[in-house]
Amino acid sequence: MRTRWFPRNGLVATLAIGGLAAGVRAQSQSRAVFVLNNVSDSITSFAIDEDGVPTRLATVPTSDGPIAAAIAPDGRHIAVTHGTIDDVSETLQIFSVASDATVALVLSTLVPDAPLGVRWLTSEIVAVTETDFGGNNFIRSYRFDARGRTLEPVDARNTGGFNTDLVTHPSLPLVYAQDSLGNDVRWFEFDSAGALTPRGTLSTGGIFPLRMARTNGGTMLYAAGGISGGGTNVLGLAMDAEGDLATHPGSPFMSPGDAPAYLAVSSDDRYLFVGHGGDATIGTFAIAPDGSVAPTGFVFDVGLQGTIGDIEVLGEYLMVTDESTAGDGVAGLYSFRIKDNGDLTAVDAIVDTAGVRPETIVVWDPPTPGDLDGDGDVDFLDLLALLAAWGTGSAGADLDGSGTVDFLDLLILLAAWTG
Repeated sequence: MRTRWFPRNGLVATLAIGGLAAGVRAQSQSRAVFVLNNVSDSITSFAIDEDGVPTRLATVPTSDGPIAAAIAPDGRHIAVTHGTIDDVSETLQIFSVASDATVALVLSTLVPDAPLGVRWLTSEIVAVTETDFGGNNFIRSYRFDARGRTLEPVDARNTGGFNTDLVTHPSLPLVYAQDSLGNDVRWFEFDSAGALTPRGTLSTGGIFPLRMARTNGGTMLYAAGGISGGGTNVLGLAMDAEGDLATHPGSPFMSPGDAPAYLAVSSDDRYLFVGHGGDATIGTFAIAPDGSVAPTGFVFDVGLQGTIGDIEVLGEYLMVTDESTAGDGVAGLYSFRIKDNGDLTAVDAIVDTAGVRPETIVVWDPPTPGDLDGDGDVDFLDLLALLAAWGTGSAGADLDGSGTVDFLDLLILLAAWTG
């Protein structure tokens, strides 16, 4: 019998102008969700339609015990880490994403035990935790060469006594790592090559931080407190303009649920969603302008204790995995519409993932083609950014996925021009 780590408590642009056509971009052209099935060792991809309804596409095998996953900023690759009985090394796999949101394995390699957290810092640099309860914990950065299908180590920095989660800043080159044994959060600056520089450490006092989530505006970082401090705490850490952290005056915030373990922030930064490991409820919390949170009273009950697999926001929807059929006979992926008042309404029945113990969720919301500065339109600033990257392999400006920023990328940008 296998021993696993505990369950975790994300284009085809065909353009013809003047007889020229852009190539296929390895990135889903529509909204998509990817779910890790921890026991059946697989990853399932779903297309999400305009009404938020998931349609299962395909289920692809992974290595033993997939436990954490992250999608690259350009949407072209998903990194999947694993947790088994091995206490020396574990498998890290990278899957390419096709335009129809299906995935294919392109790299399988080993990293130090245990990679319980993973996050892409750029579309070429992936950060992975080396997690050892009470031992040496690190954030390790690797450079991924998509053409050569290789992964080369770049840097490593100490992250305390039990680091299981990583979160990046929405606009600054910063990555945050929690330590739920030393009760602190550390943050590091990274450069384009993947080098890491420690920037700061903030104590969380008597509450240990588990899963983290930050606002899209880069003003707050929240952390679930689990069973610590009475089992009702959500930590609130304020971010300043440089991305440095300070304890919010109202932190910790109290939750009516039991053992907060999963967090997600709505796309408009109005609501914080808190999944609880103890009673398997998901509660909605209103986020005030100063970053403080308060329960709205809206709650969804997933089922028995410990049956929440993960929660993630995708636009105006909240995606939730129910990892077990125990008690209610259902397991799989839920999609909820986030109403204006923060309430959750299921858009359809739960969808089977065709796997056992569906847990980690990865979401993808494709950007507007050509919107290089991420401001929601395609204009002169995006053209300047593309011209600055001309002739390079910049993933952000290489719109057709050819490996070089050239005339075909310019055609894609011009076709999407909004002015």
